[in-house]
Amino acid sequence: MGQFDSSIYKNYERYIVSDLGDGIRHVQIDNPKVLNAFDERMWRDYAEILETLDSHDDTNIIIISSACPKAFSSGLNLKDAIKTMASSKDFSEKERYEGLYKHIKDFQHSIGTPARINTPTICLLNGVCYGLALDMLACCSIRVMTEDARLSIREIKIGIPADIGSLQRLPSIVNNKSLLYQYALTGATFGAAEAEKLGIVSKIVSNLEEGIKYCTDLAEDIAQHQTWAIKGTKLHIQQILDGSSVEQGLNNVAKYNATHIDGKFISAMSNVKL
Repeated sequence: MGQFDSSIYKNYERYIVSDLGDGIRHVQIDNPKVLNAFDERMWRDYAEILETLDSHDDTNIIIISSACPKAFSSGLNLKDAIKTMASSKDFSEKERYEGLYKHIKDFQHSIGTPARINTPTICLLNGVCYGLALDMLACCSIRVMTEDARLSIREIKIGIPADIGSLQRLPSIVNNKSLLYQYALTGATFGAAEAEKLGIVSKIVSNLEEGIKYCTDLAEDIAQHQTWAIKGTKLHIQQILDGSSVEQGLNNVAKYNATHIDGKFISAMSNVKL
């Protein structure tokens, strides 16, 4: 609830959160020393920031990008992950399982925040985009990529199947399931042109600066519309992506519009220019 207040976000050391006007918020990941590798504090903060922005009455759209020219994210901070796993070495097998299961579920919930909130997101990917970066992009509404972006479903190379969402969300995004299997099973790196061909991104830009401009222009085009219509559109597409039937989706959007279309809205419709 309430309006955007920049002071709320000052304590998030590895993020830059700014207001670009017209209800457009910009979240930049800023941990360049490790190429934006995520430790537990970072992924918990990520969810908190996005959920708070979504709760603001005047938020129309959120841009997610990197403040590091070399990388969107190099993935999971392995030192932090090893430390977390090592802390359970003296636990019983049951305690180890339950603790690790909860940790993974919390991690999944945090990274899945863009899919869960009603505010649409534009994700700008650049440079190194490994592992967790794929989980993150798969949750975002619109995906843009720089020419130098390098992607990899990296988890297989450290000996595990990816477990934070890419294997569950990419199948509904990627138009070539054979290549998806190939990249997920080999951990091979692929570039922006291949990502566009696979349907992962809708636009390739030359560099990070141009990408910020493109995403801002796109966000401005979206933000000119009614906030409830923007969030409703995102919500109802997401419900289908998450498995709702067409019939259930039609029922949900009928209820949503019936709730929001009031006398004031009907009067204003006479001034709408299509």
